[in-house]
Amino acid sequence: MQSFNCKLRIDLRRPMNGDGFGIGWYDDEPQTPGCIFTSTLPAWSNLNLQRLAEKIKSALVFAHVRATTGETATSESNCHPWQFGNLMWMHNGNIGGFESIKRKLQNALSEEIYLSIQGTTDSEHAFALFLNMLQEDEPRGSLKKRTEFSFQELRRAMLATIAQLNRWLDEAGVEETSLMNFAVTDGQSVVCTRYITSYDMEGASLYYSSGSEFRSDADSGQYRMIKANKREDVVVVASEPLTYERSDWMVIPTNTLLVITPKLNVHLYPIHDKYWNPHRQRAGAR
Repeated sequence: MQSFNCKLRIDLRRPMNGDGFGIGWYDDEPQTPGCIFTSTLPAWSNLNLQRLAEKIKSALVFAHVRATTGETATSESNCHPWQFGNLMWMHNGNIGGFESIKRKLQNALSEEIYLSIQGTTDSEHAFALFLNMLQEDEPRGSLKKRTEFSFQELRRAMLATIAQLNRWLDEAGVEETSLMNFAVTDGQSVVCTRYITSYDMEGASLYYSSGSEFRSDADSGQYRMIKANKREDVVVVASEPLTYERSDWMVIPTNTLLVITPKLNVHLYPIHDKYWNPHRQRAGAR
């Protein structure tokens, strides 16, 4: 539905996300990297996606539908999510004026991380910068061998990535707004952001829902979140509500970081920088 009938996209002139898709998942072996399947076909017309989705079972899934900005090629190397070791990353949005800081970003990367970049997107370069931030306290070459990270490590690296991008954009005099809805996981924890480089504007939409089961109705085929008890056995994060039960979905405030811990606890952290606007948060809550 989000690939051909998205409702909340900021750029309403292009309501379709038909320039490819990707899906990443982790199997039952915690010490092995996750799997990724990407395609440049629209998600709604890919028969292999349907075949895989009917058979694959996983406790953690990353999925992304893509619409190019016209500046990057439609190729599998440019489809989200990307992978480095056991980490997966995807991005909804754009880094405004990216070409102005691209060379500076690349020069800041370690050799291993720079050589891991396969595509041309601002999103994958942001992932590389995140990896570089995560690697700061690691021996060179060891990052790819690690199979899990604490959510505190992922959160710290995510905040450092956004802060560094903002510094470079400011130094380059870029005035174009950036939308940085990033998501990263090591297969155990998940860190997502809803972020925009604006004090007044709302970021690209982001929601989450949690409960005991996300189940399809046998007759209608429509999914809904079941809350059979107080335990949180499943958490879904999406750019827009995936079901008609709007009360099941919580809005993630603009310029906020969301963490899902391995025990499926959900934490929200405001990103306190020059774009943090507490009045905007209160207005959004209404």
